[in-house]
Amino acid sequence: SDKILTRGVLTDNEELVIFDTETTGLDPIEDELLQITVLDLSGQVIYNSHLKPCAESWPEAEAVNHITPEMVKDAPSISQEIAVLSGILSKASTIIVYNTGFDLDFLRFNGVVIAQNVEIVDVMDLFAPIYGEWDEKHERYPWKSLSVCADYYGYDWSRHPEMAHDSLADCRATLFCYQKMIETQAI
Repeated sequence: SDKILTRGVLTDNEELVIFDTETTGLDPIEDELLQITVLDLSGQVIYNSHLKPCAESWPEAEAVNHITPEMVKDAPSISQEIAVLSGILSKASTIIVYNTGFDLDFLRFNGVVIAQNVEIVDVMDLFAPIYGEWDEKHERYPWKSLSVCADYYGYDWSRHPEMAHDSLADCRATLFCYQKMIETQAI
């Protein structure tokens, strides 16, 4: 759907949120947001919408996220959604994301307000040592994709109609991985 699927406001019980974005590219200055999803800890959708960018096409990103210009032609722009998103994310006490820097950079560059004292949990950073592939050259555990993390924990992508690289599907996979890390006491 190219309309807002869900819009909500955080309650006291929903101060921990999971979010993901889909974009026209990798640079928050040059590229634009195409989709944003926010879930609560139970997996309920707080916000999920496609966004209409100024760009008319994004073939490289479209090959990955499958978001076409047709899908977003009637969607709101990010400027129309800043207040709603800021209202949600400025109240969150904890934000869980896979690859925090990427998503937060896009939101902040576009003017979305995020609480200053918010705890940021990057599932990608947490997963790297769990996966355990040490990189001697860089002396660190390299980051792995969300797909690798989800596969590691046995996430069934087919349980939901969205495919990987849709922000709703990626939020659900991130939440699943985070919950598995807690269940297995990996974090």
